[in-house]
Amino acid sequence: MRMRKDVLLAVGLLVSIFLIYGSFSHAKDVRGVTDKLIKIGTIMDHTGPAASSTVPMDKGIQHYARYINELGGIHGRKLQIISEDDHYSIPTAVAAYKKLVFKDKIFSLIGPGSGSFVPPLVNRWQNDKLPTMCLPFTELAVEPFKKYVFIAVETYERQMMALTDYLVKDYKLKNLRIGLVHPDTEAGKGDAKAVLSRLKEYNIEPVTEEITIVGGLDVSTQVMSLKRKNVNCVMNVGVMASMAVTLLRDLKKFGLKVPVFSNWAIMLSDEVTELGDAAGQSYISSGLVPWYAEGPGVEEMRKVTLRYLPGADKAYGGTGHTYGWGKLRILSEGIRRAGKDLDEDGLIKALESLNNYDTGGVLAPITYTSKSHRGAQGTRIYRVDPLKKKFIPVTEWKKVD
Repeated sequence: MRMRKDVLLAVGLLVSIFLIYGSFSHAKDVRGVTDKLIKIGTIMDHTGPAASSTVPMDKGIQHYARYINELGGIHGRKLQIISEDDHYSIPTAVAAYKKLVFKDKIFSLIGPGSGSFVPPLVNRWQNDKLPTMCLPFTELAVEPFKKYVFIAVETYERQMMALTDYLVKDYKLKNLRIGLVHPDTEAGKGDAKAVLSRLKEYNIEPVTEEITIVGGLDVSTQVMSLKRKNVNCVMNVGVMASMAVTLLRDLKKFGLKVPVFSNWAIMLSDEVTELGDAAGQSYISSGLVPWYAEGPGVEEMRKVTLRYLPGADKAYGGTGHTYGWGKLRILSEGIRRAGKDLDEDGLIKALESLNNYDTGGVLAPITYTSKSHRGAQGTRIYRVDPLKKKFIPVTEWKKVD
Protein backbone atom coordinates (compact mmCIF):
# COMPACT_ATOMS: atom_id res chain seq x y z
CA MET A 1 0.00 0.00 0.00
CA ARG A 2 2.82 2.40 0.92
CA MET A 3 4.64 1.59 -2.29
CA ARG A 4 1.49 2.38 -4.22
CA LYS A 5 1.22 5.74 -2.47
CA ASP A 6 4.86 6.50 -3.24
CA VAL A 7 4.31 5.68 -6.91
CA LEU A 8 1.22 7.86 -7.08
CA LEU A 9 3.08 10.69 -5.34
CA ALA A 10 5.97 10.42 -7.79
CA VAL A 11 3.61 10.40 -10.76
CA GLY A 12 1.77 13.41 -9.38
CA LEU A 13 5.06 15.23 -8.88
CA LEU A 14 6.16 14.49 -12.43
CA VAL A 15 2.82 15.68 -13.82
CA SER A 16 3.10 18.89 -11.81
CA ILE A 17 6.63 19.49 -13.04
CA PHE A 18 5.53 18.85 -16.62
CA LEU A 19 2.58 21.23 -16.33
CA ILE A 20 4.68 23.95 -14.74
CA TYR A 21 7.49 23.52 -17.31
CA GLY A 22 4.96 23.40 -20.10
CA SER A 23 3.30 26.59 -18.99
CA PHE A 24 6.64 28.39 -18.78
CA SER A 25 7.74 27.16 -22.18
CA HIS A 26 4.42 28.17 -23.72
CA ALA A 27 4.52 31.62 -22.14
CA LYS A 28 7.99 32.23 -23.56
CA ASP A 29 9.64 35.55 -23.00
CA VAL A 30 9.11 37.63 -26.14
CA ARG A 31 10.43 41.19 -26.09
CA GLY A 32 7.57 43.68 -26.00
CA VAL A 33 4.79 41.10 -25.68
CA THR A 34 2.77 40.25 -22.55
CA ASP A 35 -0.58 38.56 -22.06
CA LYS A 36 -2.27 41.97 -22.29
CA LEU A 37 0.07 44.19 -24.31
CA ILE A 38 2.14 44.54 -27.49
CA LYS A 39 4.68 47.38 -27.53
CA ILE A 40 5.26 49.08 -30.88
CA GLY A 41 7.76 51.90 -31.25
CA THR A 42 7.78 54.73 -33.77
CA ILE A 43 10.57 57.11 -34.76
CA MET A 44 9.91 60.22 -36.81
CA ASP A 45 10.26 64.00 -36.79
CA HIS A 46 7.87 65.74 -34.38
CA THR A 47 9.56 69.13 -34.04
CA GLY A 48 12.09 69.54 -36.88
CA PRO A 49 11.86 70.64 -40.53
CA ALA A 50 9.84 67.58 -41.62
CA ALA A 51 7.30 67.75 -38.78
CA SER A 52 4.46 69.16 -40.88
CA SER A 53 4.62 65.98 -42.95
CA THR A 54 5.43 63.35 -40.34
CA VAL A 55 3.26 64.46 -37.40
CA PRO A 56 0.07 63.51 -39.34
CA MET A 57 1.75 60.15 -40.04
CA ASP A 58 2.30 59.58 -36.33
CA LYS A 59 -1.31 60.58 -35.64
CA GLY A 60 -2.51 58.02 -38.18
CA ILE A 61 -0.62 55.32 -36.27
CA GLN A 62 -2.00 56.52 -32.93
CA HIS A 63 -5.57 56.67 -34.24
CA TYR A 64 -5.47 53.17 -35.73
CA ALA A 65 -4.04 51.76 -32.48
CA ARG A 66 -6.84 53.42 -30.50
CA TYR A 67 -9.40 52.02 -32.92
CA ILE A 68 -8.04 48.48 -32.62
CA ASN A 69 -7.85 48.74 -28.83
CA GLU A 70 -11.46 49.88 -28.61
CA LEU A 71 -12.41 46.74 -30.52
CA GLY A 72 -10.65 44.62 -27.90
CA GLY A 73 -7.12 44.57 -29.29
CA ILE A 74 -5.61 41.61 -31.14
CA HIS A 75 -6.13 38.21 -29.50
CA GLY A 76 -6.86 40.05 -26.25
CA ARG A 77 -3.72 42.20 -26.37
CA LYS A 78 -3.85 45.99 -26.62
CA LEU A 79 -1.37 47.91 -28.79
CA GLN A 80 0.87 50.35 -26.94
CA ILE A 81 2.50 52.93 -29.22
CA ILE A 82 5.71 54.51 -27.91
CA SER A 83 6.63 57.50 -30.08
CA GLU A 84 10.08 59.07 -30.29
CA ASP A 85 11.04 62.38 -31.91
CA ASP A 86 14.17 62.19 -34.08
CA HIS A 87 14.23 65.98 -34.71
CA TYR A 88 15.20 65.06 -38.31
CA SER A 89 18.67 64.22 -36.98
CA ILE A 90 20.58 60.97 -37.54
CA PRO A 91 22.27 60.88 -34.09
CA THR A 92 18.92 61.54 -32.41
CA ALA A 93 17.24 58.82 -34.47
CA VAL A 94 19.92 56.31 -33.45
CA ALA A 95 19.57 57.30 -29.79
CA ALA A 96 15.79 56.96 -30.03
CA TYR A 97 16.20 53.50 -31.52
CA LYS A 98 18.44 52.34 -28.68
CA LYS A 99 15.95 53.64 -26.11
CA LEU A 100 13.02 51.88 -27.74
CA VAL A 101 14.80 48.53 -28.07
CA PHE A 102 16.87 48.32 -24.88
CA LYS A 103 14.83 50.40 -22.41
CA ASP A 104 11.25 50.18 -23.64
CA LYS A 105 11.81 46.70 -25.12
CA ILE A 106 9.46 47.10 -28.09
CA PHE A 107 8.26 44.13 -30.12
CA SER A 108 8.18 45.94 -33.47
CA LEU A 109 9.18 49.28 -34.99
CA ILE A 110 7.53 51.66 -37.43
CA GLY A 111 10.07 54.18 -38.66
CA PRO A 112 12.34 56.07 -39.01
CA GLY A 113 10.96 59.21 -40.65
CA SER A 114 13.63 59.78 -43.29
CA GLY A 115 15.50 57.72 -45.86
CA SER A 116 18.72 59.37 -44.62
CA PHE A 117 18.35 57.47 -41.34
CA VAL A 118 18.08 54.00 -42.89
CA PRO A 119 21.82 53.37 -43.54
CA PRO A 120 22.86 53.70 -39.87
CA LEU A 121 19.87 51.67 -38.63
CA VAL A 122 19.17 48.93 -41.15
CA ASN A 123 21.84 46.51 -39.88
CA ARG A 124 20.69 47.08 -36.31
CA TRP A 125 17.19 45.89 -37.21
CA GLN A 126 18.67 42.67 -38.50
CA ASN A 127 21.11 42.14 -35.64
CA ASP A 128 18.47 42.88 -33.00
CA LYS A 129 15.92 40.69 -34.82
CA LEU A 130 13.39 43.51 -34.66
CA PRO A 131 10.44 43.24 -37.08
CA THR A 132 10.47 46.68 -38.70
CA MET A 133 7.89 48.36 -40.91
CA CYS A 134 10.34 50.78 -42.50
CA LEU A 135 8.60 54.08 -43.25
CA PRO A 136 11.12 55.21 -45.90
CA PHE A 137 10.60 52.99 -48.93
CA THR A 138 14.17 53.01 -50.10
CA GLU A 139 15.77 50.19 -52.09
CA LEU A 140 18.33 49.84 -49.31
CA ALA A 141 15.58 48.51 -47.03
CA VAL A 142 14.71 45.61 -49.33
CA GLU A 143 17.81 44.99 -51.50
CA PRO A 144 19.51 42.78 -50.64
CA PHE A 145 16.68 40.91 -48.94
CA LYS A 146 16.41 41.42 -45.16
CA LYS A 147 14.34 39.05 -43.06
CA TYR A 148 13.15 41.59 -40.48
CA VAL A 149 12.52 44.61 -42.71
CA PHE A 150 9.33 45.37 -44.66
CA ILE A 151 8.14 48.30 -46.76
CA ALA A 152 4.62 48.83 -48.07
CA VAL A 153 5.01 51.25 -50.98
CA GLU A 154 6.87 51.27 -54.29
CA THR A 155 10.43 52.44 -53.64
CA TYR A 156 11.59 56.03 -54.04
CA GLU A 157 13.83 55.05 -56.88
CA ARG A 158 11.13 53.30 -58.89
CA GLN A 159 8.67 56.10 -58.21
CA MET A 160 11.21 58.50 -59.70
CA MET A 161 11.47 56.29 -62.76
CA ALA A 162 7.69 56.43 -63.16
CA LEU A 163 7.75 60.22 -62.76
CA THR A 164 10.44 60.50 -65.44
CA ASP A 165 8.47 58.22 -67.76
CA TYR A 166 5.39 60.40 -67.31
CA LEU A 167 7.31 63.60 -68.07
CA VAL A 168 8.99 62.20 -71.19
CA LYS A 169 6.27 59.94 -72.64
CA ASP A 170 2.92 61.26 -71.36
CA TYR A 171 3.32 64.96 -70.65
CA LYS A 172 4.91 65.39 -74.06
CA LEU A 173 6.67 68.68 -73.53
CA LYS A 174 8.60 69.60 -76.67
CA ASN A 175 12.34 70.25 -76.62
CA LEU A 176 12.85 69.18 -73.02
CA ARG A 177 15.16 71.40 -71.01
CA ILE A 178 15.06 69.87 -67.54
CA GLY A 179 16.34 71.59 -64.44
CA LEU A 180 17.06 68.95 -61.78
CA VAL A 181 16.79 70.26 -58.20
CA HIS A 182 17.46 68.26 -55.04
CA PRO A 183 18.95 68.60 -51.55
CA ASP A 184 22.32 67.17 -50.58
CA THR A 185 20.78 64.37 -48.50
CA GLU A 186 20.57 60.60 -48.92
CA ALA A 187 16.98 60.98 -50.13
CA GLY A 188 17.90 63.80 -52.49
CA LYS A 189 20.90 62.03 -53.96
CA GLY A 190 19.00 58.75 -54.28
CA ASP A 191 16.08 60.35 -56.12
CA ALA A 192 18.40 62.34 -58.38
CA LYS A 193 20.40 59.23 -59.24
CA ALA A 194 17.21 57.37 -60.25
CA VAL A 195 16.05 60.31 -62.40
CA LEU A 196 19.42 60.66 -64.11
CA SER A 197 19.57 56.92 -64.80
CA ARG A 198 16.10 56.91 -66.34
CA LEU A 199 16.76 60.04 -68.40
CA LYS A 200 19.89 58.39 -69.77
CA GLU A 201 17.69 55.62 -71.19
CA TYR A 202 15.95 58.35 -73.20
CA ASN A 203 19.28 59.97 -74.17
CA ILE A 204 18.34 63.08 -72.21
CA GLU A 205 20.49 65.09 -69.80
CA PRO A 206 19.34 67.93 -67.51
CA VAL A 207 20.59 71.33 -68.57
CA THR A 208 21.44 72.09 -64.92
CA GLU A 209 21.53 70.39 -61.52
CA GLU A 210 20.84 72.63 -58.52
CA ILE A 211 21.49 71.69 -54.89
CA THR A 212 19.25 73.05 -52.12
CA ILE A 213 19.59 73.13 -48.32
CA VAL A 214 17.25 71.23 -46.00
CA GLY A 215 15.20 73.76 -44.06
CA GLY A 216 16.32 76.64 -46.28
CA LEU A 217 13.80 79.46 -46.60
CA ASP A 218 15.21 80.87 -49.81
CA VAL A 219 16.20 79.22 -53.09
CA SER A 220 16.41 82.36 -55.17
CA THR A 221 19.99 81.57 -56.24
CA GLN A 222 18.92 78.20 -57.62
CA VAL A 223 15.84 79.68 -59.30
CA MET A 224 17.89 82.38 -61.00
CA SER A 225 20.22 79.68 -62.30
CA LEU A 226 17.23 77.72 -63.66
CA LYS A 227 16.04 80.87 -65.38
CA ARG A 228 19.45 81.59 -66.93
CA LYS A 229 19.57 78.03 -68.27
CA ASN A 230 16.16 78.59 -69.87
CA VAL A 231 14.62 75.42 -68.44
CA ASN A 232 11.07 74.56 -69.50
CA CYS A 233 10.41 72.12 -66.63
CA VAL A 234 11.81 71.35 -63.20
CA MET A 235 12.25 68.02 -61.45
CA ASN A 236 12.36 68.85 -57.72
CA VAL A 237 13.08 65.54 -55.99
CA GLY A 238 14.13 64.14 -52.61
CA VAL A 239 12.30 66.93 -50.80
CA MET A 240 9.63 67.38 -48.14
CA ALA A 241 6.53 69.54 -48.60
CA SER A 242 8.02 72.59 -46.88
CA MET A 243 10.99 72.56 -49.28
CA ALA A 244 8.67 72.26 -52.27
CA VAL A 245 6.68 75.26 -51.04
CA THR A 246 9.86 77.33 -50.90
CA LEU A 247 10.79 76.45 -54.48
CA LEU A 248 7.30 77.02 -55.89
CA ARG A 249 7.04 80.41 -54.21
CA ASP A 250 10.41 81.53 -55.55
CA LEU A 251 9.60 80.25 -59.04
CA LYS A 252 6.49 82.45 -58.99
CA LYS A 253 8.41 85.36 -57.49
CA PHE A 254 10.93 85.34 -60.32
CA GLY A 255 8.35 84.72 -63.03
CA LEU A 256 9.51 81.24 -64.06
CA LYS A 257 6.23 79.57 -65.07
CA VAL A 258 7.16 75.96 -65.81
CA PRO A 259 5.71 72.60 -64.74
CA VAL A 260 7.33 71.11 -61.65
CA PHE A 261 7.59 67.33 -61.15
CA SER A 262 8.19 66.18 -57.59
CA ASN A 263 8.51 63.17 -55.33
CA TRP A 264 5.89 61.53 -53.13
CA ALA A 265 6.76 63.42 -49.91
CA ILE A 266 5.21 66.60 -51.33
CA MET A 267 1.82 65.01 -50.69
CA LEU A 268 2.38 64.09 -47.04
CA SER A 269 0.77 67.39 -46.02
CA ASP A 270 -1.52 69.82 -47.83
CA GLU A 271 0.94 72.74 -47.77
CA VAL A 272 1.43 72.74 -51.52
CA THR A 273 -2.31 72.71 -52.27
CA GLU A 274 -2.65 75.96 -50.28
CA LEU A 275 -0.29 77.87 -52.60
CA GLY A 276 -2.93 78.82 -55.16
CA ASP A 277 -1.69 79.44 -58.68
CA ALA A 278 1.94 79.02 -57.58
CA ALA A 279 1.26 75.27 -57.42
CA GLY A 280 -0.93 75.07 -60.52
CA GLN A 281 1.59 73.15 -62.62
CA SER A 282 2.76 70.69 -59.98
CA TYR A 283 2.86 66.94 -60.64
CA ILE A 284 3.81 64.27 -58.11
CA SER A 285 4.57 60.55 -58.26
CA SER A 286 3.23 58.83 -55.15
CA GLY A 287 2.40 55.32 -53.96
CA LEU A 288 0.25 56.87 -51.21
CA VAL A 289 -3.28 58.24 -51.31
CA PRO A 290 -4.60 61.44 -49.74
CA TRP A 291 -7.11 61.67 -46.90
CA TYR A 292 -10.04 62.27 -49.27
CA ALA A 293 -9.30 59.35 -51.64
CA GLU A 294 -11.97 56.80 -52.52
CA GLY A 295 -12.25 53.30 -51.06
CA PRO A 296 -13.94 51.54 -48.11
CA GLY A 297 -10.72 51.45 -46.08
CA VAL A 298 -10.20 55.19 -46.51
CA GLU A 299 -13.84 55.87 -45.64
CA GLU A 300 -13.44 53.80 -42.47
CA MET A 301 -10.30 55.78 -41.56
CA ARG A 302 -12.08 59.11 -42.04
CA LYS A 303 -15.14 58.05 -40.03
CA VAL A 304 -13.11 56.79 -37.08
CA THR A 305 -10.61 59.66 -37.08
CA LEU A 306 -13.31 62.33 -37.24
CA ARG A 307 -14.91 60.71 -34.19
CA TYR A 308 -11.62 61.09 -32.33
CA LEU A 309 -10.69 64.44 -33.78
CA PRO A 310 -13.50 66.57 -35.26
CA GLY A 311 -12.10 68.78 -38.01
CA ALA A 312 -9.34 66.33 -38.90
CA ASP A 313 -10.37 66.59 -42.55
CA LYS A 314 -8.93 70.12 -42.50
CA ALA A 315 -5.77 69.13 -40.62
CA TYR A 316 -4.94 66.00 -42.62
CA GLY A 317 -5.48 66.89 -46.26
CA GLY A 318 -2.38 65.08 -47.48
CA THR A 319 -1.21 61.47 -47.43
CA GLY A 320 0.63 61.46 -44.08
CA HIS A 321 -2.24 60.38 -41.85
CA THR A 322 -3.41 57.80 -44.39
CA TYR A 323 0.08 56.30 -44.60
CA GLY A 324 0.45 56.00 -40.82
CA TRP A 325 -2.99 54.39 -40.56
CA GLY A 326 -2.22 51.98 -43.42
CA LYS A 327 1.20 51.02 -42.07
CA LEU A 328 -0.17 49.95 -38.68
CA ARG A 329 -3.10 48.26 -40.37
CA ILE A 330 -0.70 45.98 -42.26
CA LEU A 331 1.39 45.27 -39.15
CA SER A 332 -1.78 44.54 -37.16
CA GLU A 333 -2.97 42.09 -39.81
CA GLY A 334 0.33 40.27 -39.49
CA ILE A 335 -0.03 40.16 -35.70
CA ARG A 336 -3.59 38.84 -36.05
CA ARG A 337 -2.51 36.10 -38.47
CA ALA A 338 0.42 35.12 -36.23
CA GLY A 339 -2.06 33.99 -33.58
CA LYS A 340 -1.98 34.21 -29.80
CA ASP A 341 1.43 32.54 -29.46
CA LEU A 342 3.12 35.64 -30.88
CA ASP A 343 6.85 35.97 -31.48
CA GLU A 344 9.15 37.62 -34.04
CA ASP A 345 9.44 34.68 -36.42
CA GLY A 346 5.69 34.05 -36.22
CA LEU A 347 5.03 37.66 -37.23
CA ILE A 348 7.48 37.42 -40.14
CA LYS A 349 5.78 34.27 -41.47
CA ALA A 350 2.33 35.83 -41.00
CA LEU A 351 3.28 38.96 -42.94
CA GLU A 352 4.75 36.76 -45.67
CA SER A 353 1.32 35.14 -46.01
CA LEU A 354 -0.17 38.42 -47.25
CA ASN A 355 -0.98 37.94 -50.93
CA ASN A 356 -2.65 40.82 -52.74
CA TYR A 357 -3.96 41.97 -49.35
CA ASP A 358 -6.68 44.57 -49.88
CA THR A 359 -6.43 47.66 -47.66
CA GLY A 360 -9.63 49.14 -49.07
CA GLY A 361 -7.79 51.85 -50.98
CA VAL A 362 -5.56 52.99 -48.10
CA LEU A 363 -2.57 51.58 -50.01
CA ALA A 364 -2.16 49.56 -53.16
CA PRO A 365 -2.69 45.78 -52.58
CA ILE A 366 0.10 44.27 -50.48
CA THR A 367 2.07 41.09 -51.21
CA TYR A 368 5.00 39.77 -49.18
CA THR A 369 6.88 36.50 -49.67
CA SER A 370 9.84 34.74 -48.05
CA LYS A 371 11.99 36.27 -50.79
CA SER A 372 10.54 39.79 -51.10
CA HIS A 373 9.31 42.31 -48.53
CA ARG A 374 8.50 45.06 -51.03
CA GLY A 375 4.74 45.01 -50.43
CA ALA A 376 2.86 47.18 -52.93
CA GLN A 377 4.34 47.71 -56.38
CA GLY A 378 3.12 50.60 -58.45
CA THR A 379 2.64 54.34 -58.20
CA ARG A 380 0.24 57.03 -59.41
CA ILE A 381 0.88 60.45 -60.88
CA TYR A 382 -1.08 63.27 -59.23
CA ARG A 383 -1.48 66.92 -60.09
CA VAL A 384 -2.30 69.79 -57.78
CA ASP A 385 -5.71 71.38 -58.33
CA PRO A 386 -5.29 74.92 -56.93
CA LEU A 387 -9.04 75.62 -57.02
CA LYS A 388 -10.17 72.46 -55.21
CA LYS A 389 -6.98 72.53 -53.13
CA LYS A 390 -6.53 68.81 -53.64
CA PHE A 391 -4.19 66.29 -55.18
CA ILE A 392 -5.97 64.74 -58.17
CA PRO A 393 -4.79 61.43 -59.69
CA VAL A 394 -4.11 61.65 -63.43
CA THR A 395 -3.10 57.99 -63.85
CA GLU A 396 -4.08 54.62 -62.39
CA TRP A 397 -1.54 52.51 -60.49
CA LYS A 398 1.47 52.18 -62.80
CA LYS A 399 4.07 49.42 -62.45
CA VAL A 400 7.60 50.35 -63.42
CA ASP A 401 9.26 48.23 -66.11
